Amino acid sequence: MKITLVAAMDEHRLIGNHGILPWPFLPNDHAHVERLIAGKKTIMGRKSYDTPDRIWSKAGNIVVTSQPNYQVDPGFLVMNSIDEALDYYKNEEEVMVLGGAQIYSETLPKAHVLELTLIHGQFKGDAYFPEFSTDVFELIHRQDHPQDDKHSVAYSFLTYQRR
Repeated sequence: MKITLVAAMDEHRLIGNHGILPWPFLPNDHAHVERLIAGKKTIMGRKSYDTPDRIWSKAGNIVVTSQPNYQVDPGFLVMNSIDEALDYYKNEEEVMVLGGAQIYSETLPKAHVLELTLIHGQFKGDAYFPEFSTDVFELIHRQDHPQDDKHSVAYSFLTYQRR
């Protein structure tokens, strides 16, 4: 099973601010993530599930939480650990990990691919994507997008693959 982490982060790896994105909504990034996860199973933490701008897959989703009896919407399952979620999806070709910070930290050592949106700028927040080494992950694709009338900040789509 291939494990792919999908995240948007600023130039300091910031990914969140009290449960919301620290930058304005970027429609092209939203569409990009929807394309990446289409038809694939996803794993996310409870805080990512609880965000108003959550993205999910019609193929199936797991919310990882330590909270007992946590209730989720139809189309979502609850598991108590990353290992339990990965075991549940063990027969899938690829699983998409959608955050947040703790979930990324736990899955980065097992990840094969990082699909990152780099937001060009620095924002304020409290959640960060874990540090990773370019000795371990090689940048294999970069697509830059300038600021425009629908996107108030420039951004780049980056794909890293484990060496």
